[in-house]
Amino acid sequence: MKREIFLIDTNAFISPYRTYYPFDLAPSFWGFLEQSMATGDIVLLDVVYDEVTKGDDDLSQWLSGVAPQCLKRGQADILAVYKQILNDIQQAKTHTGQPLYNAKALNEWAQNDIADPWLVATAKARDYTLVSFESPSGALGASTLGRVKIPDEAKKFGVKCCNLFEMMRALQFQFK
Repeated sequence: MKREIFLIDTNAFISPYRTYYPFDLAPSFWGFLEQSMATGDIVLLDVVYDEVTKGDDDLSQWLSGVAPQCLKRGQADILAVYKQILNDIQQAKTHTGQPLYNAKALNEWAQNDIADPWLVATAKARDYTLVSFESPSGALGASTLGRVKIPDEAKKFGVKCCNLFEMMRALQFQFK
């Protein structure tokens, strides 16, 4: 059986840090993430690292201190899928033939420093499971949308998604 590798979204760092797993209450959670990145069970994309470390807080300092090896987003296999994703977003239509995404949504995902499309592309290219707290759009295809959602594009490209808790269970994390 193939080993499942998890590619983690920025929100899977920020949400736990800001809400239920602050460093002082859940140090074992952060140790688990650090160990899982070191063993390769969790992969960090360079653009996610950049998004997290641009802050001026304990999370930014922790991730900088852990200094995980980051996967570079510009590699040929990832770039090829990234182009397909941007093309899909540009070409997608509603049930009535209108563009599925408005110009703002297209422009946001076309920015090189936005992690979302790179995450989907990397997960597809490398057969990783994408970890995010984002929820899919409820009525995809019914009307033009102002935001592209990771789970929607991941589904179109056959990328497996899960949330942080599902990843923690899969990697058999337990608070001690």
